[in-house]
Formats: sequence, structure tokens, C-alpha cells
Amino acid sequence: MIKVDIQKVFPKFKLQAKFTADCKMIVIFGPSGAGKSLTLQALAGLIKPDAGRIRVGDQTFFDSETGLNQPPRQRRIGYVLQEYALFPHLTVAENIAFGLKGLTRWAKRSKVDEMLKLMRLQGLEDIYPAKISGGQKQRTALARALIIEPKALLLDEPFSALDSAVREKLRLDLSQIKQQYDIPIIMVTHNLEEAYQLAEQMVIIDEGRVLQSGKSSDIFYHPINRTVARFVGAKNIFTGYVFKITNGDTVIDTGGFKTTIGTRSELSVGDKVGFCIRPEDVMVIRPDKVLGFGVKKNLFPGRIVGTSHRGDSCLLQFKLEKSVSNRDFDFTIKLPAHAYQRLELHKYPTVTVSLKKQAIHVFGADTTADNRPLTAVKGTGSGNDSRPRTVDRR
Repeated sequence: MIKVDIQKVFPKFKLQAKFTADCKMIVIFGPSGAGKSLTLQALAGLIKPDAGRIRVGDQTFFDSETGLNQPPRQRRIGYVLQEYALFPHLTVAENIAFGLKGLTRWAKRSKVDEMLKLMRLQGLEDIYPAKISGGQKQRTALARALIIEPKALLLDEPFSALDSAVREKLRLDLSQIKQQYDIPIIMVTHNLEEAYQLAEQMVIIDEGRVLQSGKSSDIFYHPINRTVARFVGAKNIFTGYVFKITNGDTVIDTGGFKTTIGTRSELSVGDKVGFCIRPEDVMVIRPDKVLGFGVKKNLFPGRIVGTSHRGDSCLLQFKLEKSVSNRDFDFTIKLPAHAYQRLELHKYPTVTVSLKKQAIHVFGADTTADNRPLTAVKGTGSGNDSRPRTVDRR
């Protein structure tokens, strides 16, 4: 269990990090300059918070009320930086062994050999960092962090300087480490794919504040506000008013289109809300396709106006047939590459898209980056046309 609740004021920045995690793999995610690395540094004891508390397992590292602030060496934290921070004058084996204290030469060598095997570095023991690849340097840094049997492993953008093939291998290494070591791993990244692949729990941070934390699946599919939705790639983010509620359905009018969601007990006609749907949850239906019962709602005709190939997937830009938006497109759609090829969409001047009702997530319409749950904001009307019709897609 990790509990962090700290505040630290810098000359032009204020860090207010608060989250609890009870799993092995925690990813701190957010844009550059959000406060991710500062949070890791506070955990490692490299910076002292002004107030708050840090606890890992049964050990308290920092408590402003009691005056406790354990130095880094007592916290026994493994810390891996983006730049590796290997000692250039030491060999791979010597770098790995650097943190070991109080062991016999035989015991030290045995532990180093274990790490060399785990990190696939056998045969490189006597090589200096300048002569090994970026992936090998990162594995050496990981081995050095793990050999001290840390209480937690902190990783600050560990794979960002590596090419995609090496990153993928190191992610697999990290999955193996997670299985082999019963310690929490806290990783900082702004790579969404990496976060999605590795995280059991995510902490979304921006401008020094935690916006949302919890299971990664909850954050990806149930973001708390539009800022988090944008960070985690929801892409299709709208603001509208509750137009009507009937027969178990709630209809939201954005001013550009009406969409149906399931009934939400906290919503009433006239409420202003935000909602989003991930691009992979937007279905594309060809004109010759017979519609099933499950897709007869939230159907929107239009045309594909842009295509971006991403290797194993394609991003499509879709413009509504009766669009009132001044943007070039209204929806972003993500299809597997094989599905895009099978559909042969280039043959059809118009297609229909369907927004899966169950995949539409509603949050509060307030656009500030706060941590509040859905708060309905009453509109000026009650289901009629007395309120302004605008499309807000910021």
C-alpha cells in the first residue's frame, strides 16, 4: 500500500499530490511539466515536501506533523532515471553492484550474477557503459535498482529515449519484474500506449494536481472530466443539454446532433453535461449493411474525410451529413487495420456511424480540471428550444 498526500511550493509551481495505491504497478501519467517527476523525487527523498505524509507499506518516509523525513539511503528505494545515470568509469557488473553494502565478495558476486541473468546482460559484465546499447544501459540501471531489494521501484520515463522495438522488450522485462518482485513499481510516463499496457492503477496529474486516480480501466473508460478524457485519448468529447428522458433512455442534444444514453438518476431535463466516447467504440456501418437491433440508436450518416494509417490500426475522421460544426470533422474513429481493409470504405461516398450507447461516458459539464464527480448544471430550458445551440468540443 502506498499513501501519498504532500504539498510543495516552488517559485513558479505548486505540487499537491494525493493518491493511494494498493497494487504492484502504478503509472503516473500527464503532460510535460505536470509534476510527475517531482512526485517521484519526493517519494525517493530527493526533495522535502512542505507538508503532508508519505507511507510505503508499513514504513512512513515523511510526516510533517511529527517532523519525520527519512533520508534517501534509509528509504531503500530503487530509482531509475531516463538518462540511466550509469557511472562511465565502472563496468556493467560494477555499476550493478554499486549499491550493495556489507556483503562478502562471494555474496556480492552471486547477487550480481543473478541480476545479469534476469536482465539478459550475461557476457557484458566487463564492458563499460559507452560500449553498450541504450536498451542494455536501461537494463543495467534496472538491475542496479533491484539488487538492493528495494521497498519500491521508481521509474522516471525509463523508456522514452529508446526506439519502439527496444521499448517493447523492456516493457516485457518490466512485466517479469512485477511478477518476480513483491514490491510496488511506480512509473512516470506521458506515453499513452505504455500507460495502457502496463498500468494496474493510474494517477493522472496536471499542473501539480492529481485529477483522478484509480484502476486504469476506470480512468480510460470513465474519465472524471474533459481534461482527463483528453489526456487518455477519448478524443470525441462534447458538451450538451439533457433534451428528454423517456423509456429508460436519456437524450442529450449538443446543438449539432442528439445522442441517446442509458438513464442516469442524477440527470434531469435541461441539465448541462459533458460526455465522451473513445474512438474505438464508434462503429462504421456501410450502406449495404443490414442493421442489427443493438445499433439502431445513435446512427449518424456522413462521410469519411480523412484517414491516418497507424500500422496495426487506422484513425478515421468523420463529418456529419448535417454538421453545424466549423471543424473539419465531427468524430474520430479507430479501426483495426484488418477491419479497415475488409470494409473497403473508399468505395462508399457516404457511410453511417453508430455510437455505442453503453460506451458513452457522461461527466460534469464544468470544464475546469477538478476532481469532482458529475454535477448537473441546470440549463435555461426544460427540453424545449429556448436554450442556445452550440457545439463545444474543446
